[in-house]
Amino acid sequence: MTSLEKQMNRRGALRTLAFASVCGGACGAGPGRWFLSGVQAGETAVFRMRFDDFSELKNSYGSVRLRVPGIPSQINQIVVTRMPGNQFYAVSAKCTHNGVAVNPFKKEVGLRCAAHGSQFEPNGKVVKSPARSSLKAYTTTYNGSDAVSVEFPNLGYSVATELVEVGAGGRVKLQFETLSGMDYSVQVRSAVNGGDSSTAKFSLTPDGSLNKTSVAGNGKTMSLYIAPTQDAGFATIRRQ
Repeated sequence: MTSLEKQMNRRGALRTLAFASVCGGACGAGPGRWFLSGVQAGETAVFRMRFDDFSELKNSYGSVRLRVPGIPSQINQIVVTRMPGNQFYAVSAKCTHNGVAVNPFKKEVGLRCAAHGSQFEPNGKVVKSPARSSLKAYTTTYNGSDAVSVEFPNLGYSVATELVEVGAGGRVKLQFETLSGMDYSVQVRSAVNGGDSSTAKFSLTPDGSLNKTSVAGNGKTMSLYIAPTQDAGFATIRRQ
């Protein structure tokens, strides 16, 4: 794992799925019955940039263009600039005219696209055509000493669930959209905000062996199958 990847902190449960055992009439032997309800949550990916790794940001007017590990390729190239007064700006590097990457900030030039000459301020505002719209801006947080963090919002997704009966037990199908280059796992715990947590084993087919603990995303819809082993609890899909 590279030092940049270690700096990537992906936080927040994307979707928490509560499940509890229920039955109609007399409860006896046979397939389990699992009732599921979803609780929506969001995720913000935070990329922390230490100045020891990005020396350009140690001084005012310093600027760096980079690709952020773990972020979808269509949005992962950014330009981060430090201005006087410890003001930090992070914007998409993709020029809004024709998609060519702009260069890092320079005094009296700004962020300039070498392809057609469009220029932007450090905060992404367009100041010279042919580009007509601003670069996408991201929230930055300076820790006051040696690092700045950039936030990438709206990377969450929804999870659809349904009951799948297999043999003498029941399996729960978790279906969701994935991102390429990201790994997914399922965590199960006894309480939504606490309790013991463990990694659930799952299958990629309704009747397959429950022997996987993680799976790589491929940019498409994926289905996982788990077999809850307790009467009540909470399962969370996590992206790493």
